[in-house]
Amino acid sequence: MKNLIKLLCIFTISSCCLGNRKCNQGFTSATFRIVNKLTSQDLVFGSNAIYNSRNIQFFSLKNLDTTFHIPSIVSNSSFGQDSVFFIDFGKQLLETVYLNLNNADIDTLSLLYTREDGSPCCDYYINIKPLSFNNTYLETTTTGITFLKK
Repeated sequence: MKNLIKLLCIFTISSCCLGNRKCNQGFTSATFRIVNKLTSQDLVFGSNAIYNSRNIQFFSLKNLDTTFHIPSIVSNSSFGQDSVFFIDFGKQLLETVYLNLNNADIDTLSLLYTREDGSPCCDYYINIKPLSFNNTYLETTTTGITFLKK
């Protein structure tokens, strides 16, 4: 009887690893709007834009290497909102990202990477969260947009 219970436990634990299981792939991307910190008006898209979206660069430095994080411009479906930047930072674990808005304006974005256990059947996965912008704590809306306030 003990052997049957042991066998049943082993089969139950390993059964989740068989068949059509879906493993979490992690979340290594973020969506941003760059807004005026006093008025919340968009500084990149819309009638109050002061920065050209085509000139904005997101990049990280590690030793002598520069990694560019290429943003996609995505239409924001929320009523009254302009477009947003969507960036997949990947799994390089580069915690500091620089935001080059123009030749004279470079800002610092800090990211928090967490390594999550996918046990018992899936590999670990990485989640990312924008943490601060120019040393000011960031909040992400319920729709997943992080506001970078200038």
